[in-house]
Amino acid sequence: MRHFAEAQVNGGTGMYKDEIWYRKLEQAITDRRDSFTDKQWSKYQVDLLLKVANRVRTLSDECEVCRGYQHTLTRLEEEFAELPGSKAQRQYQAQQLVLMSKHMATDHQLATPRFYLYKWLRVGLIAGAVVGFVAMLVVGNLLLLPGGLVAGALLAAAYGVVEDQTVEREHRRI
Repeated sequence: MRHFAEAQVNGGTGMYKDEIWYRKLEQAITDRRDSFTDKQWSKYQVDLLLKVANRVRTLSDECEVCRGYQHTLTRLEEEFAELPGSKAQRQYQAQQLVLMSKHMATDHQLATPRFYLYKWLRVGLIAGAVVGFVAMLVVGNLLLLPGGLVAGALLAAAYGVVEDQTVEREHRRI
C-alpha cells in the first residue's frame, strides 16, 4: 500500500519505478566493487557511470532519450564483469558514456568535469593554428605558428575553465 501511495504522490509518472531501477543498478554495481582494483574502477569510469545513471533516473520522466538510456545502463551493468577481460566491452562502455554525456550536455545543460575545458581547448588549438599560419605567411616569421597555437590554447583553456566553474557553481555537474 505504501508503494501505491508513493506512486500516487509522484503523480503516477513512473518516478517510483525509476527509483527502483536506479537502486537495483547501483546495488548491482557496488556489489561488484571488490572484484575491481581502484585503478580499474577509475579507468572504467564507474563513478561517472553511476552519476550518469542517477541523472538518467531524474530526467527519464521528461526525456524519451534518457528513458532509453535506462536499457543501455542496465546492459552495461549486466556485462560489468566482462570489463577486465574484454577490450570490446570497455570500448563500448566508454562510447556509451560519451554518448550519454554529450546528450546531457546539449539537451539538459549538464556537464562532466572539465567538459568545457576540453571542448574549448580543441577549438582554441584549431583557431590558433589558423591564425598563426596566416600570420606566418603574412609576416614571414616561422615562430608565429607555434605562438598562435599557444595563444589560442591558453585563451580557450581559460574560457573553458570559467565555463566549468559556472557549471559547478550552478550545480549542473553530472
